[in-house]
Amino acid sequence: MRNEKFNILILIFATLIFGCEKKVEPKKSEFKVAQDYSEFTTQMENNDTLNIGVVLSMCMWSEYDQLQLTKTNDSVFLQLREKRVMEDEPVHFNKVLYELKNDTLNLEKMMTDFDINYQEEISSPFFIIINPKEKDTILLRTTGLGNRGINIERYQRIMTELYPKEMAKYREEYFTPPPPSGIDVKETEME
Repeated sequence: MRNEKFNILILIFATLIFGCEKKVEPKKSEFKVAQDYSEFTTQMENNDTLNIGVVLSMCMWSEYDQLQLTKTNDSVFLQLREKRVMEDEPVHFNKVLYELKNDTLNLEKMMTDFDINYQEEISSPFFIIINPKEKDTILLRTTGLGNRGINIERYQRIMTELYPKEMAKYREEYFTPPPPSGIDVKETEME
């Protein structure tokens, strides 16, 4: 009986000692969207996520991309989670390593070229940048139709670099190629 009480007492003490281990809180990321959005490849920490909406609409054309950037094992991955063009069904692309050969042709460089202080309501946002762990949202706006067209073309070149096959299919489906050269055009007179 005495031995049994002793064993129970040891079991209680062991449970208290080993059961009350201090739980280790995961390290909170220092990445802040408001200050680090244009340097996400170097400022993001493992397990950080950045969502970027890209408004490619212009005049009568309606298009929107939803990008997600994640950092895992010290590598940044980009996924074009949704591409909505006009009234068609959205298209989803696979996750790719965000590694661009051309230093001037990347999202970070493109974002630094926007004036973050330009917030005219008449100009719709081009980039809508959100860190899901924060409440901050960064809106980067174009400064006119010419500027918007240049940025759309620049963004499309970046996506073509990351998604060559998918973007070739997109261009084939939505944009008609110019007529082949060498076609003889005959002028006719109207009666």
